Amino acid sequence: MTAHSNPQASAATALSQLLTEHPSVDGLTWTINTLGVLQGELHATEGDGQIVDDCARILGGTAAHTTLTRDGDRLGLAQLTTTWRDVPVLVWSSYPEAPAGGAL
Repeated sequence: MTAHSNPQASAATALSQLLTEHPSVDGLTWTINTLGVLQGELHATEGDGQIVDDCARILGGTAAHTTLTRDGDRLGLAQLTTTWRDVPVLVWSSYPEAPAGGAL
């Protein structure tokens, strides 16, 4: 079976190429789901989701940033959905947001 007929093999090949060509994205936890979607995630304790912006520059696409509020806590979320080398890719990062009007 070739990588082209096996979506997980294609995603594994793309991940290997990505990490070899762009080692700066190694801070993400990478997985490949059963459909062959390459997924990168990071639960950051600081920052602003910059790793997702970096992935957008490498992989193409535009990162979306949003802030979620629950019980007064603010959580930032950055997400990128794109296709790279014919492989669907989803990258996201969560990170703490400063309280409205102040710093953490």
